[in-house]
Amino acid sequence: MVVCADEAVARTVRLLRNQGMERRYANEIVGYNMRMTDLHAAIGRVQLDALPDRTEQRRRNAAFLGSELAGTGVVVPPTAPGAAPVWHQYTVRAPDRDRLRSRLADRGVGTGVYYPTPIHRLPAYALTLDLPVTEQAAAEVLSLPVHPALSQAQLDHVVAAVAWAVAR
Repeated sequence: MVVCADEAVARTVRLLRNQGMERRYANEIVGYNMRMTDLHAAIGRVQLDALPDRTEQRRRNAAFLGSELAGTGVVVPPTAPGAAPVWHQYTVRAPDRDRLRSRLADRGVGTGVYYPTPIHRLPAYALTLDLPVTEQAAAEVLSLPVHPALSQAQLDHVVAAVAWAVAR
């Protein structure tokens, strides 16, 4: 689903999803076959109804993680005043990320490393830049579970596991 306020952008997205055409066999641009089935749309509509509650649960989970992990040795993500993140990911920074990740796995805590390569280092951009802060962030980021299905016991376990792993 794409939502936008610009009719030209909306039309382009519709063209892209339907092989570049509005009228059959009148392809205006190179597009893709990305049409959703009725079944997928029905499921998606039900999922959208649940989105506000799931987002609020993610926010509660992130607030708990932030308050409980502060001072453990990982850097919790800051939130700008007035911001209301949805916390699709809860990404902390840890100087020895890979060791922490391994220890958390030993305790049954799943983690993710998203965007391990800084954008300027990706072949698609082929940039020769010296961005040491970006390089350091890419080497330190680690995402912890924050999804709305986590129980309080699971959140407590994540916090305890992080504290244990950092202390060792």
